[in-house]
Amino acid sequence: MSASPTRDGHEANGHPVGEEHVELDDMGDKKPSLPIEEDLMQLARLGEIAAIHKLFDGGKFDATYADEQGITPLHWAAINNHYALCHFLIQHGANVNAKGGDAIATPVLWAAKRCHYYIVNLLLEHGADPLLTDDQGFNLLHSATLDGNVYQLVLLLHQDIPVDIPDAQAHTALMWAAYKGYPSCVDLFLRWGANVYATDDQGFTALHWALVKGSQGSIQKLIEYGADRFAKNNDGKTPATTAEEMNTTRQWYRALAEAGYNKDGTPKEFPIPGIKDTRWFLSRVIFFWPFMIIFIGVYILSAFPVFISVPVTLAICWCLQWAAQQLLRWAPSNMKSVHHTPFLAGIFAGTLFWVGERWITTVLPWTIRNHFFLNVLFGTLFGLTAYFYFFTMSADPGFVPKSASRSASKSVIDELMEVRRFDENHFCVNCMVRKPLRSKHCKRCERCVAKSDHHCPWVNNCVANNNHRHFVLYVLFMELGILLWVRLILAYLDTRESPKDVECNVLSDDLCKILNTDPFTILVSIWAALQLTWVTMLLCVQLLQVARNLTTYESMRGHLNSHTPAEAVTSFVTTGDTSQEVTGEGSAPMNGFGSGQDTDDAPKRKQPKHSVWDQWKRLLGLDTFVATALQGSQANQRQQRGNPWSRGIITNCKDFWCDSAPVFQRKESGYARLGGERVDYTRLYEVPKMRYQRSGGRYEAVAAEEEGD
Repeated sequence: MSASPTRDGHEANGHPVGEEHVELDDMGDKKPSLPIEEDLMQLARLGEIAAIHKLFDGGKFDATYADEQGITPLHWAAINNHYALCHFLIQHGANVNAKGGDAIATPVLWAAKRCHYYIVNLLLEHGADPLLTDDQGFNLLHSATLDGNVYQLVLLLHQDIPVDIPDAQAHTALMWAAYKGYPSCVDLFLRWGANVYATDDQGFTALHWALVKGSQGSIQKLIEYGADRFAKNNDGKTPATTAEEMNTTRQWYRALAEAGYNKDGTPKEFPIPGIKDTRWFLSRVIFFWPFMIIFIGVYILSAFPVFISVPVTLAICWCLQWAAQQLLRWAPSNMKSVHHTPFLAGIFAGTLFWVGERWITTVLPWTIRNHFFLNVLFGTLFGLTAYFYFFTMSADPGFVPKSASRSASKSVIDELMEVRRFDENHFCVNCMVRKPLRSKHCKRCERCVAKSDHHCPWVNNCVANNNHRHFVLYVLFMELGILLWVRLILAYLDTRESPKDVECNVLSDDLCKILNTDPFTILVSIWAALQLTWVTMLLCVQLLQVARNLTTYESMRGHLNSHTPAEAVTSFVTTGDTSQEVTGEGSAPMNGFGSGQDTDDAPKRKQPKHSVWDQWKRLLGLDTFVATALQGSQANQRQQRGNPWSRGIITNCKDFWCDSAPVFQRKESGYARLGGERVDYTRLYEVPKMRYQRSGGRYEAVAAEEEGD
């Protein structure tokens, strides 16, 4: 490896420059010396099994044939992804370890260069040696790393290939992944136990090579896994020196800051002594921070004239927000943003707290005599809202259990390879588990979640199979509670006597008197009433999706789960409570990009710029509300496509609301009702074999065996 990856006319991956590593030797300029039906190599490129079988039967060729460069028909079948032909050639005695071509590589190396990992698996099953190298000293793991396809690397690592095996210059796969700028591959190797301290024959560590490329994600991962920030190579150059020479100092400093280090590489010391668990401490500080912001903001607005209070309140709230952001400088890397903390959850909890405080200390004493039942009903709704809110926040949403061992993961991979479903739809490379239907890997929770609805920052947790009903109840009781609170405040203001000698600069005299009756309580109530906007829309969306047996994740993807192996899903990126961060799913990228790369080497789609309104629209769930409304206007199209999970509105609602799991207790993880039957969504891998027919304006399930009628 060197700063310039090209030497001796070859790229650093050991293959010739040009033709995308396919050894065609300017085929277009040469006239075929044989008719196509007798040209074994050309037939192998085209995957013509019948014609090749005829040549073998005629005795003109056999499966062990090789040209003057040592290239065999199996090489061409492998690189062109002809699975059936590869199997045919192997069964007829082809040498799976034959070396050929300019790179003197085996068929499995050719297949790996195009990320044809089903071919790779077939060859390995039939004796291909993954440790054989090409002319550059690269074995199968090195060659696969250069293209950054995580799924291919996961397959190879489960073949017991040593993760730290070096190439001819002592470069490990981790070094190559760092050099190429593949953070996902770097993370995979580190989780697999790759040696972060290993050095090549020049004394470079993986951290040095990551700085050569300048991928901040790769640099940060290496630092988080304990890479030596002061390691010197044979020339005495540290990573900081390499960053200066490669003009990647900005990425170096950012990665250090994200990982909790100063620019000189020394650890940041938390300013409050005695705090050992900064995550625990900061999570609670950030959660309770909005309590103070709401109090200060409401107090200033209620105590001073509007032309003073409004700008002062905005300034103070901004300063408090800024102070909270500064605290996160000492937070773990996945808590550096306020939106990745319980801050938004604290906004609701703070609102709930101050409404409760106003009710107990002010409203209740004034209204208990004349509005006893109204207070009892409000107190009940307030308690239920608080209970289901904290239950949703603290409950296990339905995490998919992780594999108990690597051998268990390998069994899952072998099973998926057999049915050709080893892809992003069916396997999670982060959790190393088979993905059940309707599940999603949550980047915030860092787990796969069964029957995932959405990750809600307002409860700081995923809403999924185990806590979805509790979440809807929380939203429902909050909606009713806010409406009742507004009615109670009106009764309270009728009971209180308005002040007489007050003046307002903006409001009329009547409104001025009402507002000055109890400005703190009224402003808290106005703030609470404003929540009715997003709460009402969220409740409508949730109830509509419950009736359809459709999750927010499925709704925002724009299609109903078909889960075909070759499916390509449109990327729809959103963040916020009812919005989804939807990633493109389908077969693993065959060009090596996407799974592992985040640098300029990969083709990038232009991302639209989002305004502040767009961001708040996502946070408040307006995007989901609009999407659901649009779907409602396209009912005929949806009916034609069909929803494999819907059992009709009545049955769907029964499945959701009449689940045998206790409402006020935690449910057994993963279990729910589907069509009245108990299913485990943490292990549901096949869509129930049902179809639907129209009958009386609704869908009815028809037995699976009748589908062929």
